[in-house]
Amino acid sequence: MDINETSKKMKSRHPWELSRTKCVLKSMDSYLTDIHRNGEKKRYLNIGAGDMYFDRALMKKWKKDALYAVDIGYAEQEKQGSRVHKYKYLEEIEENNFDYALMMDSLEYMEDEVEYVKKLCGKLKPGGMIFFTLPSFQKLFSEHDVIVKLLRRYDRKSFARIIDEIPEIEIVEEHFFYFSLLCVRCLQKWLHLPIDPKHEVTTGWRFEEKGIVTKLVTGFLNLDYRTGAFLNKHNIWLPGLSLFIVCRKDNRNE
Repeated sequence: MDINETSKKMKSRHPWELSRTKCVLKSMDSYLTDIHRNGEKKRYLNIGAGDMYFDRALMKKWKKDALYAVDIGYAEQEKQGSRVHKYKYLEEIEENNFDYALMMDSLEYMEDEVEYVKKLCGKLKPGGMIFFTLPSFQKLFSEHDVIVKLLRRYDRKSFARIIDEIPEIEIVEEHFFYFSLLCVRCLQKWLHLPIDPKHEVTTGWRFEEKGIVTKLVTGFLNLDYRTGAFLNKHNIWLPGLSLFIVCRKDNRNE
């Protein structure tokens, strides 16, 4: 979650964040499990890591790996133990040849999205992977997006145009997720309903994280995610409020 959001009085994690963390980690498994079989330590580069909720879950799963987190909300460079390194800007990181990079709902904040992905790609080793989650459909751009300072939203074609300008990487997987939330957002737009009237973004969830309400909503979103991923793999493109995309760097120079 964004550091600015966690600075507010947040009672518990929003079901959207709980679900996205679990489901995206599951989607990444097919790309990580086989590679980790040899026990070799891997390195991740996460852009827009925020309060590192997702990263802690990732590091808990892969206990030998190291994470380099980047977020403009960090005060300064910081090393937390031997596995976690925090930076304010990507340019501060001297290391290259990362195994994986993540941009979870952060590309939409970059003024020059193509140039940023190029820089990020340059930090990867040949064959390295980039995992993206993105807000979908520019037609849904709203006051809520202005509040959280998004510059744009994406669909498959608009993202593909970015990758077309970066010849050393290719898209290897893509699917929408959260069809149910897309339906809610469409209704809000069509009926001109306020989307975030209290400017609380995702901090307005007041139910206990382990309570029945949070579990039910999170479980429903998990099912929504899995359904969209399954259908999209069979070329049934169920739309959703977000996109999950995996890109691979050209490995011919290995």
